[in-house]
Amino acid sequence: MARTPRAGRACGVAVGLVVGIALGALGGWGIASAVGVRPAASATPPTATATATATVRPTPAPVSTAGIPAAEAPGSTRAPADLDLATTWTPPTDQPAQGRLLRVTIPATTSHFVARQALLYLPPAALTPDPPFLPVDVLLSGQSRGAGPDDVQNAGRIEQTMDALATVDRGLTPIVVVPDQLGPQSANPMCVDGRLGNSRTYLTDDVPAWVTSHLKVQTAASAWTIGGFSQGGTCAIQLGAGDPARFGNLIDVSGERGPSLGTEAKTIAEGFAGNRAAWAAAQPAALLRAGAPFRATNAFFAAGALDAAYGPVMPVMAQAARAAGMHVTTWAVPGGRHNWTTARAALAAGLDWLQPRLGLAPSGT
Repeated sequence: MARTPRAGRACGVAVGLVVGIALGALGGWGIASAVGVRPAASATPPTATATATATVRPTPAPVSTAGIPAAEAPGSTRAPADLDLATTWTPPTDQPAQGRLLRVTIPATTSHFVARQALLYLPPAALTPDPPFLPVDVLLSGQSRGAGPDDVQNAGRIEQTMDALATVDRGLTPIVVVPDQLGPQSANPMCVDGRLGNSRTYLTDDVPAWVTSHLKVQTAASAWTIGGFSQGGTCAIQLGAGDPARFGNLIDVSGERGPSLGTEAKTIAEGFAGNRAAWAAAQPAALLRAGAPFRATNAFFAAGALDAAYGPVMPVMAQAARAAGMHVTTWAVPGGRHNWTTARAALAAGLDWLQPRLGLAPSGT
């Protein structure tokens, strides 16, 4: 189903609410400074008068261990490719006001990749007695000592961000899955298959297989998003460019130019078994050239305006994606550095930007 992206939501309430909640009391900007600036397909996301430089992590929110509601089981109903729920969904009177965050185990049946538990966010619409088939966001953490899926909630506040979107869009957001692309040692298998683990196959085969067999989700690439921060952002452009039949949308926040273990020689030796050609083919720029034109892919790129290491990469990758035919928007987060304060705001803005493109919010309003 072709969808016409809207230029912006009336009064910009959504992005102000979402970004304001994402940053909260940690020193970022609030709703007042972000209101009226929902980003358009060809525009930049919100500007702000304050900065996003705080590095303190919030107290971890409790994560439910309850099961997935029985009504979310796909059953024998054929899943639709995509849906325009913005015009067809009527929330029931008993729809919850907030979503639910769970921990789930996603088996590595095909990849045999050793992964920790994933996080799963179900929006209010998914918790109703007859939930609709929803789009899917696969979001990834960055890579550092001890990093993993929990960072996307504890530091990234993904539950609060999605609840804010659901508040504006009648309980509708994608179902969010935060798998472990790093492994128990928080290593860097670089979202490729190799000696360090078959991280790519885990994300492109095992995770979607589990999602589609356990949840009521849409199946078209246009309904699936891959996104992440730092190493997770690098993975997002790798997989968005390398597997457009699975992921029709991507959010790259502060990603690198390509998979890296620090130096080119180390990356090729340890990550690609010394195969320079395989390393070259795995670079996002190469994947973009090989797969062009990407006429149906939506891509959101962001980085901190003060991020000296990764900030300069963002416009380069965005231009490469645009040249390959993707529908691209970018945001240099004002005052932002390479931290989760910046990532929270950027992920919130990117997820909000995608709502109408996923048929979850009205177009052209």
